[in-house]
Amino acid sequence: MKQKRKFIKTILTTIVILLVAFSIVSFVVIKISFDDMFSRTVMRKYSAYLRYADVEEQYERELLPFMSGENQLQGYLYGAENTKGLVVISHGMGGGAEGYMAETIYFVDHGYQVFGFDNTGCYNSEGKDCGGLSQSVIDLDAALTYIEQEPRFEEIPILLYGHSWGGYAVTAILNYDHQIAASVSVAGYNKPMEMILEWTKGMMGGFAYVEYPYIYLYQRVLFGEDINMSAVDGINSTDTPVLIIHGNEDETVGYEGAGIIAYRDAITNPNVQYLVCDGEKQNDHNKLFMSLDAIEYMDGLQEEYDQLYEQYNEEIPEEVEVDFYAKVDKSRTSRLDENFMQSVISFYEAAIH
Repeated sequence: MKQKRKFIKTILTTIVILLVAFSIVSFVVIKISFDDMFSRTVMRKYSAYLRYADVEEQYERELLPFMSGENQLQGYLYGAENTKGLVVISHGMGGGAEGYMAETIYFVDHGYQVFGFDNTGCYNSEGKDCGGLSQSVIDLDAALTYIEQEPRFEEIPILLYGHSWGGYAVTAILNYDHQIAASVSVAGYNKPMEMILEWTKGMMGGFAYVEYPYIYLYQRVLFGEDINMSAVDGINSTDTPVLIIHGNEDETVGYEGAGIIAYRDAITNPNVQYLVCDGEKQNDHNKLFMSLDAIEYMDGLQEEYDQLYEQYNEEIPEEVEVDFYAKVDKSRTSRLDENFMQSVISFYEAAIH
């Protein structure tokens, strides 16, 4: 009997040791993985798409830095002379404000001021890294707080436009007390943890559920209760007009998974509209706002670049890369889908008139 108790104790001790070891390894692996996933985003040296340097002679911009927590973020104001409204753009993961230069120009050309900014850890903003999926709404809250304190913006309607990471931010922000005239969410997710689980399942299948408690605890340490902030709750907390746009073949933010649009049956705000992008080549995560000509042109450029990459054994010489980007027609690569953008403009116009 004594020997049996000793055996059971040994088994239980072994199980506890294994669980502790597994937990430690899980936390370490998760931290390394997330630190890499949300590492600082640096603007690439070359771009096939429009950047401000390509249009600075036609469009003036003003640098407006502001604080988000302990970090100073870089804000940019375009079209300061316009009076229709102020479109605040919240960018997607892996980029910065200049990644939406085509949309910025479009809004300015249609009579709007545009306030873009680089999120924490992105491009010209401070921050050792991008934080995580909850960071975008924290930074948008800081941006709107700054805007509301500036007398120059007192009499102008505030409109939101966000894509992906930003698509979540411009809807979740409605949980806060800001005066928003209208919001357009493109390919946004409903909750950070739902999005993380969707990604994790895609990488490790059912084992994601085993690792989920450790992921949750790690995110909870970083963001507290913010990891549970829901875009749908924000939308339902107000009667602010919201346009939810999503591609039906989005594999980054699932159309029937973590995407806000998947929760349309739970949305009660009577001023919500939906736009499903289902056109061929324009129905995924990053191309639904691009014109077909731009997509086809970019496909050709990518094929050409891939050939150079293979030709030079993954080390393209500087002079060859310079020549490649010098011949790119950025006005063509950045050409937006007119129907898509007109849907956004019409939505804004209806909201402010």
